[in-house]
Amino acid sequence: MRTTPPEPSPPAGHRSGVRLTRRVFWDLAIYMVGFGLVVGLVFPPFATVLGVPDRYAGRPSFQVACLVAGFLVSGLSYALCRWVVGSRLAVLSSHLRSVADSIGSAGRSGDWSGSTRIDVDSVDELGETAQAFNSLLDALEDGEHFRSLVRNASDVITVVDAAGTITYQTPSVGWVLGYPPATLLGSDVRGLVHPEDAASFAAHLRDAVDGRAPAASVAARLRHRNGSWRWTETVLNDLLGDRAVAGIVLTTRDVSDRRELEEKLREQAYHDALTGLPNRVMFMERLRAAEELERATGTPLAVLFLDLDNLKTINDDLGHEGGDRLLQTVAARMSGCLRAEDTLARLSGDEFAVLLVGGPGDQASITAEGMAERILASLRRPITIAERSCTAGLSIGIATSAACAASGMPLLRAADVAMYVAKTTGKGRYAVFQPSHHTAVVDRERLRTDLHRALGAGQFVLHYQPIVELTGGQVTGFEALVRWQHPERGLVPPAEFIPLAEETGLIVPIGRWILHEVCRQAAAWQRSDPGSRTRVSVNVSVRQFQHPDLVGHLRSALEESGLDAGLLCLEITESLFVEDAASTSAKLLEVKALGVRLALDDFGTGYSSLSYLRRFPIDVLKIDKAFVEGIASSPQDRAVVGAIVALGRTLELTLVAEGIETAGELEALRALGVDHGQGYHLGRPAPAAGAGPHGGARVVPERRDPGSAGTVLRAQPRPRPVTEQRSGAAAR
Repeated sequence: MRTTPPEPSPPAGHRSGVRLTRRVFWDLAIYMVGFGLVVGLVFPPFATVLGVPDRYAGRPSFQVACLVAGFLVSGLSYALCRWVVGSRLAVLSSHLRSVADSIGSAGRSGDWSGSTRIDVDSVDELGETAQAFNSLLDALEDGEHFRSLVRNASDVITVVDAAGTITYQTPSVGWVLGYPPATLLGSDVRGLVHPEDAASFAAHLRDAVDGRAPAASVAARLRHRNGSWRWTETVLNDLLGDRAVAGIVLTTRDVSDRRELEEKLREQAYHDALTGLPNRVMFMERLRAAEELERATGTPLAVLFLDLDNLKTINDDLGHEGGDRLLQTVAARMSGCLRAEDTLARLSGDEFAVLLVGGPGDQASITAEGMAERILASLRRPITIAERSCTAGLSIGIATSAACAASGMPLLRAADVAMYVAKTTGKGRYAVFQPSHHTAVVDRERLRTDLHRALGAGQFVLHYQPIVELTGGQVTGFEALVRWQHPERGLVPPAEFIPLAEETGLIVPIGRWILHEVCRQAAAWQRSDPGSRTRVSVNVSVRQFQHPDLVGHLRSALEESGLDAGLLCLEITESLFVEDAASTSAKLLEVKALGVRLALDDFGTGYSSLSYLRRFPIDVLKIDKAFVEGIASSPQDRAVVGAIVALGRTLELTLVAEGIETAGELEALRALGVDHGQGYHLGRPAPAAGAGPHGGARVVPERRDPGSAGTVLRAQPRPRPVTEQRSGAAAR
């Protein structure tokens, strides 16, 4: 019960009520005076008991005196009580007024740090009153603290009734959705939800109203006051049974920034950053979905595997920025050839894939071939990069679900195999996967496995093809050519296993073995005929040349064999110069410092540049057989070889013509002044026992003559070219 200070003046306009303090003291006066009078009345008989004579006790004056004495004593007691109790009540009243003022101030400002408490200094009714008021103040402060937390929470807290009407809204809705809280009261909360999310949101709200356990949260887009949509997550709690709330409490958090980040991460996870196309992950997901559709409904599908033929050349010529521009342009042109339902993805650096899903009546192979033709046609137009015009070559492999079902090979793998066939049979074209290709792939993988054991098993052998001085016919040297004597397949053509050695990195240990074996054999020939000065040439692949221990391997082979370094010649190709000119030049100078000669192999077929011959320490220039083959009948080929001869003489280089197979070619080369030559017309590659400086030059019949000694070799299937770049240690 609230008390007031003693006798306060009533506020203007307010009706005067009962004064609690005055009522208390009036009751106290009545009780105390009445008690005094009672004492005065009963005192005369009591005085008789105490020995007062009856004649005195019975006098009226004595009785009046007793009443007056009782009245005076009770009056004095009342005055003393009023003074003592009234002063304490005045202090309590003052404290209560101070506390009431602090409560009002804190309620207006929200700052309860200045609220005061009443000191409890007695264990009586007044002390209990002060303690009760302190407890009330604590409860008010706790409640206000909670309300302040709710009002200032970053999450939006909304209370709706069972119909979804907003009955309470925290101010945080203003900085999250832009609405003043009062404008939302009485409106339907579902009116803020995006149409696409309305059904899910309404279902969660119904579950909460019906008392079913709601999901952890519901994601939905809510309309901002400016018309935009914000992604939110809302947790619903059923407090309809709580009389203090009587509603469904919605706690909503703005997750727009998080969703935007998730979208960016998803974009990065499923798309290629350079071209914007789907990446391998997304392509494989769509491929699996298409394969499930094919199994369920029989809908045919096809995959195109596309590989750029000349990206490395563009990167070397125009830099990686130019290569990136090429990839972007190629991606845009290919995208323009697709249907809306097709998927084009970039799988890796220069590899793309297209997924075609046809209707039940479509012929997947015909549709895929038509798509491949459109893509190839779109890339025949030149592409301008950095004010330079270039053409993007593309090899395409096609695999259909029907063909793969017969072979059991996965669709993407089958398309990759078909692309390999297209690339090795001409490039710039497409090939359709056939079940027979599967056998070839399996055979190639077995060969790859056998290759890992071949070196340790001693299955590699060296054959030596003579290099002949064309004028006199003397053998001046040999080119060492590696052969693989497979225990089951017999002699494996180098064109089949050298590319595998390049891919697996085995070319480095194989090349190291070749260097040591060639140096050992050449040293043996030198010891057997010290005056012959027979030179031996060894092909070195790009990968082997780039190995950091090449010079060390070379020095070790020379020292262990005791071979004169001037009798060893390393043959390199022009493709080596575009890798890293500075590093290549430095390593070539290290090789030359050992005394080893250098030959530029297949001149005119790679990245030909006269600056290479001037900048690098080349000793021998080898004319590729592509120019030699037509020299007897083609004036153009004779002119090209003549120009190479003139260039070689000017730069003081030794000239060697490769692939001489007819007498006409031999005579034409002699007439042009070519120094040396090699080829089947002059001598086939043979093991070391059948070669050597003592054999001399032996001119054999023309290989192209059906009756020549070359007929047996020519009758064998010509090895299919595997890579564009010529590998080291390959045979001719």
